[in-house]
Amino acid sequence: MYTFDEIVAHEDIINHLQTAIKTKKISHAYIFDGEKGMGKKMLANTFAKTLQCEKKGISPCDECISCRTYDSLNHPDIIFVEQTKKTGIGVNDIREQINQNINIKPYQYPYKIYIVDNADSMTEQAQNALLKTLEEPPSYVIILLLSNNINKFLVTIISRCVVLKLKPVMPKEVKNYLTDMIKISNDEAELITSFAQGIIGKAKELSSSQEFFDMREEMIVISNSIIYDDEYELLKICDKFDNYKDNIQEFLDLLMTWFRDLLIVKKINDDLYLINRDKYEILVKQSHNLPYYRISEIIENILNAKNLLRYNSNFRLVMEMMITQTKENKDDKSNWR
Repeated sequence: MYTFDEIVAHEDIINHLQTAIKTKKISHAYIFDGEKGMGKKMLANTFAKTLQCEKKGISPCDECISCRTYDSLNHPDIIFVEQTKKTGIGVNDIREQINQNINIKPYQYPYKIYIVDNADSMTEQAQNALLKTLEEPPSYVIILLLSNNINKFLVTIISRCVVLKLKPVMPKEVKNYLTDMIKISNDEAELITSFAQGIIGKAKELSSSQEFFDMREEMIVISNSIIYDDEYELLKICDKFDNYKDNIQEFLDLLMTWFRDLLIVKKINDDLYLINRDKYEILVKQSHNLPYYRISEIIENILNAKNLLRYNSNFRLVMEMMITQTKENKDDKSNWR
């Protein structure tokens, strides 16, 4: 079911939508923009469901025929526009799924609502085809565009829509959602919150991902190698990165937060501010073998690797450079502190 009560944060957007419904000042087109997992679908679907609700409130009643039909994905006056090609939404998708029948009035309800997911994948030709509709839409038509990157839209498209920009959710709200709604432990919630980056959808996904927790265990093995192994053994470790090539940014984020925790352990010797709090004993042991400056250098090397990989640099070469540069010269102890 889609209800505003289920949405975590985004109070400003919810207030905007409910005020529009209450005052009957509803735009013919909206762009819901934000990273994947931020809640665009939830907001757009709840808005559409509320607009068609027979009780005409500012929230869906979940009882009328319209609400029940919507929850079963069979609503006659809400159309989900889908891309038919892997490359994105093409001009034929817009013509056949929107323009072709837009002048046919709603079957039963007040509005005819089109929801376009991944709307930023529309080709320029598709956007131009949609633009003609946005310029002079029928009074009963509302178009909801869901976007991961608003910069991919034509300026003329943006100018004809109300833009609702989703912002990251505060860490406290993410953590509360994980502990109160998903019912995971406080330590796990702390860890996932740090990686979710304010994205509730990502937090929810990570909470049920055994792969994520397995990846962290592999990361700890690699951190041990960085600290204790010689250069030859370290090069062997590079093979392990191949297993995470598809989500290497997340893996390197895990590695970076680990060394961030090492800095904190060395500084205050307390687990209060740790992300990997449940691994405190391992962190303490490792911290005895690294000086401050080396931990900082390792974090910098990881950041450099992340940036290089964003520009499609050679994966294996970047990993080997990062690993070999993280290795401390044990003969040089002059800067230990």
